[in-house]
Amino acid sequence: MKPNFDEIIDRHNTNSLKHDSCAQIFGREDVLPLWVADMDFPCPDVVIQAIKKRLEHPVFGYFNHSDAFYQSIMGWMRRRHAWEIEKDWICFSPGVVSGLAMAVQAFSRPGDKIIVQPPVYHPFYYVVERQNRVLLYNNLILKEDQYSIDFADLEEKLKLGAKILLLCNPHNPVGRSWTKEDLQKLGELCLKYSCLVVSDEIHSDLIMAGHVHTPMASLGSSIAGNTITFMAPSKTFNLAGMASSEAIISNAVLRKAFCGISQEALHVNLGNTFGDVALEAAYTQGEAWLNALLDYLNGNLNYLTDFVSHQLPSLRLYRHEATYLVWVDFSALGLEHKDLQHKLVHEAGLGLSEGSIFGPGGEQHMRINIACPRSVLETAMKALQACCV
Repeated sequence: MKPNFDEIIDRHNTNSLKHDSCAQIFGREDVLPLWVADMDFPCPDVVIQAIKKRLEHPVFGYFNHSDAFYQSIMGWMRRRHAWEIEKDWICFSPGVVSGLAMAVQAFSRPGDKIIVQPPVYHPFYYVVERQNRVLLYNNLILKEDQYSIDFADLEEKLKLGAKILLLCNPHNPVGRSWTKEDLQKLGELCLKYSCLVVSDEIHSDLIMAGHVHTPMASLGSSIAGNTITFMAPSKTFNLAGMASSEAIISNAVLRKAFCGISQEALHVNLGNTFGDVALEAAYTQGEAWLNALLDYLNGNLNYLTDFVSHQLPSLRLYRHEATYLVWVDFSALGLEHKDLQHKLVHEAGLGLSEGSIFGPGGEQHMRINIACPRSVLETAMKALQACCV
């Protein structure tokens, strides 16, 4: 049965971070929440049915990840990303952010330098600073209608002895799906200066029409041996609450060090029964659902782009290649970011992700989550028009 992404599902009173935390986040409960990166769509029916089947057995004790768990990940990478990986390369992580934190702990020491590329997903800053490492900013640069990597500055930062580069591929929030050429150049520079690439590729399946995702570690054995890749079904299939993701590490030495943190120091390598069931079902049976989702998201993106172009020309959009999170420049309104946030919350009734949390370059921007029924997005755009025109 074809999924109905137009259906509006009331998520209030389900402990939904996105819907039930609005008063805490925005100061009022009645905002339209288009902020945190989960979708207002039900997960695939094949996942729900797989969980129901597992519920028929009444014991939920300790378990091992099955061979089918690993095979489902390997098959997904082969089919969706033309990337051949081996079972032994796969390590469990409860989430990508926790995986990033474990990688920082495993491969650097307090005081070490770690490169990020702002404006970027804000937990990148937390996992570095809260472990007493030093952030180095390789700020993205704006060229015409999209952001690019500043390779000259990157090399200068690498010369300072950075131990790790945290890569966001595809990039959240600016919506880039980095090209193979960009990634090759970045990978070779990091090899030259002995800097490990830790690549967050959680949005790798959410690529807009006309673009492709290139896994960093698919670019040959040398770059793969210097890369740790994090992926998950959580964004793709709306399974964030299942807390199940994968680290893919071909380098046996790096893999042993990572597992030393996840298995021995923190003991977070087991996960939960239903997370495994959901991941396996999504990766083995969810492809048709994902294709339908991508069609719908492209429609939402086209609607938003057309609306802003014709009704809100003072706002600036960038070429959007990946993720369901659209980066919008509100600087023409002439408001400081705190005043802008207040205006959007209290005049438009919209709960968006405030740009400054993404670091340098995020000021006077907002991130809009378009993974919602079209009618909800239409309501949001009309509220924005009434507020900003």
